[in-house]
Amino acid sequence: MNDARPRWRARRARITGVLAASVALAAAGAAVLPALAASAGPTLAQVATARGFHVGTAAEVNSLASSQWRYVADSQFNSVTMGNEGKWDATEPAQGQFDFAAADAIADYTAATGKRLRGHTLVWHNQLPAWVSAERTAAEQRQVLIDHVTGVAGHFAGDVAQWDVVNEPFNEDGTLRSSVWYTRLGEDYIADALTAARAADPAAKLFVNDYNVEGVNAKSTGLYDLVRRLQARGVPIDGVGLQAHLIVGQVPSSLRQNIERFTALGLSVEITELDVRIPLPADAAELTQQAADYRAVVGACAAVAGCTGVTTWGVGEVDSWIPEFFPGYGAALLFDEQWQARPAYSAVVEALGGTATVPAPPPVPSRATVAAYPFETGLDGWGSRGGETTAHVTTVAHAGTGSVLSSGRTATWQGPTRPVLDLLTPGKLYTVTGWARTASGSGTARLSMQRQNGTATRYENISATTAIGTTWTRLSGDYLFLPGATALSLYLETTDTTGDLYLDDVTIETEGPPVSQSPSASVSASVSASASASVSPSASRSPSVSPSPSGGSGTACAVRYTTDDWGSGFVGTVTVTNTGPSAVNGWTLRWTFAGDQRVSQAWGATLTQSGAAVSAANATWNGTVAAGASVTLGFLAGYTGTNARPAAFTLNGTTCALT
Repeated sequence: MNDARPRWRARRARITGVLAASVALAAAGAAVLPALAASAGPTLAQVATARGFHVGTAAEVNSLASSQWRYVADSQFNSVTMGNEGKWDATEPAQGQFDFAAADAIADYTAATGKRLRGHTLVWHNQLPAWVSAERTAAEQRQVLIDHVTGVAGHFAGDVAQWDVVNEPFNEDGTLRSSVWYTRLGEDYIADALTAARAADPAAKLFVNDYNVEGVNAKSTGLYDLVRRLQARGVPIDGVGLQAHLIVGQVPSSLRQNIERFTALGLSVEITELDVRIPLPADAAELTQQAADYRAVVGACAAVAGCTGVTTWGVGEVDSWIPEFFPGYGAALLFDEQWQARPAYSAVVEALGGTATVPAPPPVPSRATVAAYPFETGLDGWGSRGGETTAHVTTVAHAGTGSVLSSGRTATWQGPTRPVLDLLTPGKLYTVTGWARTASGSGTARLSMQRQNGTATRYENISATTAIGTTWTRLSGDYLFLPGATALSLYLETTDTTGDLYLDDVTIETEGPPVSQSPSASVSASVSASASASVSPSASRSPSVSPSPSGGSGTACAVRYTTDDWGSGFVGTVTVTNTGPSAVNGWTLRWTFAGDQRVSQAWGATLTQSGAAVSAANATWNGTVAAGASVTLGFLAGYTGTNARPAAFTLNGTTCALT
């Protein structure tokens, strides 16, 4: 099958705090994941991987910080597509100034978990910064396109297996959509983008992606004819993406025929954004029909040799775009609001030839307060952004007796602010809440973050812009702290008034350890009291399979321990090779840090820490290590002083050789 074997990427030395680790998998061994115990049944990812097929999900960078999202995505999908993070407004917000922090986080996650990465999208008519459409000549516009494609595709060269190079170029009648690209450059913009992408990353497969092209119709025929014209000109194009945003009961009957006519041109085909929306509330009959629809789509793709994968646009209801964009519809993905598998999950497993076992939902995380500012006794480190006065007052308060007053404001961006760089951990998602009001009159306000990365400054909204007046109004939103910041400040601003402002009861919260475990979990992860605050929920989840460690006297091992260090923290990567004569079924790796290193996140294992002693038990999917095979785990840690390496490692009680 074309493009069936994953391309294992060599991620650059840059490390993000979301997830960054080397994945040590031999090319041959990477095609098949370790088998789960028969009682647990294979995961969707295992079924797909075993037949050389990809089942993927779109990923937003905020999702990566959710232990529940990762619990499901880690085990059920073997491919990930960038959500919004690869689009123009995210990667090149100002001309020539690229920002890859968010997209890098997704790329690092796929590398750390051994998944294929799809890039989305290099050229589109939506989500363009205003500067892209500024008045310029056709030649200048073409250079803007080429520079962007070259910059983004070049940055991820070797990481991305497939790029949606051009997204949604067609009208419903099969003609090319009027856009800044088509209006100024004509059809040639598509060839220019594909050619630039191939030059930037010769190994990536290049796709044109669109919606309502799943069946044979005017729009898909327009795409078909475009491909033939590009091929006749020698323009590089490797595949087409059929998005498949469908309504329940409306899978095109000509889907397989359409796939076959594209593969007959020598192209790969992927279902790139599948969801099947249902009018709410969804009933049992509709969920049954939805399962049949998923079975039909996945089955049609899997039946054609050149159709290499299916990606759903999100994991579950929590990260679905449908409720916002199609009011009254929802229930469109494989998992529901509680991360329970819908009937469609079993249908997809069975369409790929597997035997479905419904997976247990992930543990429910607790909430941990990182910082709280009630302003009862003073400013708590808050100050002014520039020129205005920030004062602690006891005459007005949301709760208690004190608040902060920002007065003498002459610009909307002025307001109370506080540095928070020392409070947040890169890669974690935080919920920031505060209460605001005006001294008089009304306006709109929001909580925002100013992030400094070296000489580059970004202003990032946290809460929605909200109307406020002389009564207290709650402002709240999520903020994902990406790595690389040299300064970070939380602040309150307005958008339309320079009047006096009050701020009170600001809190910053994040995920804490799980408060509930999956009912089918056979062993609960243990985190010591001294380490419970520093081990991520995703690393502390309870495995659904817990094979008894085996290997006995025949166990032999070698460990390679590497770090990527930035002075106060590091990413550690531990690769364990089974050098014994037989497979290890279930493993626990132990070591003792030589200093005060404290783990804050981990992947590839369930990690516990008590003082300097660390214990890493296999995850649900990597418990079996064949003779001669390796397994890799990674972690993010902080320290003071020196970062000395551990002196020894043991695997199931046997001391390992150090390499």
